[in-house]
Amino acid sequence: MWWNGQNLDLTRTDRTGQRWHFRVWHDQVDGTYIQRVFFWNEGRSETGVLELIGERAVHRRRLKDVIHRLVARADFRGRHLVNLEFPVEKKYATYLPLA
Repeated sequence: MWWNGQNLDLTRTDRTGQRWHFRVWHDQVDGTYIQRVFFWNEGRSETGVLELIGERAVHRRRLKDVIHRLVARADFRGRHLVNLEFPVEKKYATYLPLA
């Protein structure tokens, strides 16, 4: 399910002025808690998802830190680049393993 509210889906701007969009999905899948942080820039030329599974899942406050790190660090963001299909909310509403 999509994590609405709590400012996790705010648009953020990096130091270069690039705007970044985020959506956080979370749910129990086969008894394991999974969080996915989907991100993309304004032009959708960089898209990706960071997946936190089981013990790697973090509290909401730490999710904001993860999002901040995705905005601030291109090297960190680069490790999680994946071509996304839009609209993200419709395509990734249910859990499917990432290709």
